[in-house]
Amino acid sequence: MILGIGVDAVSIERTKKLSPRALQKMFSPAELEAYSKLENAHEDVKAQFLASRFAVKEAYSKARGTGFNAVVVPNEITTAKEKDGRPYVVLSGKTLDNAPRSVIHLSLTHEMPLAIAMVVLETDYPCPECVDGGADGKV
Repeated sequence: MILGIGVDAVSIERTKKLSPRALQKMFSPAELEAYSKLENAHEDVKAQFLASRFAVKEAYSKARGTGFNAVVVPNEITTAKEKDGRPYVVLSGKTLDNAPRSVIHLSLTHEMPLAIAMVVLETDYPCPECVDGGADGKV
């Protein structure tokens, strides 16, 4: 069952102007470490990295239906990569503690001027409205 779908687009250019304080507030330690390894990369590559990661955070918060709040915190949503390059989401802290039991499907792309992410939350658990057949008795 699909719990939520979220999509977000972030301006790659805007991420070139982020302050060190904003970076700390929005990105996880693992993302900041990966970003630091791009120190010799072209500024567009670094900006694409940040924009795509932030788009994932926004898309996840939209899939949750909450936006960012006390239990969906941007720097607790990390985009990591499989060995083959496929991205996946890792949650930590309050964001993990309050996350629904679900699989997080992620697709992301970046092409100037935008980075775009789509998150789908999927579960095998029935929705609360569906337990005991729901109000109309249908499942």
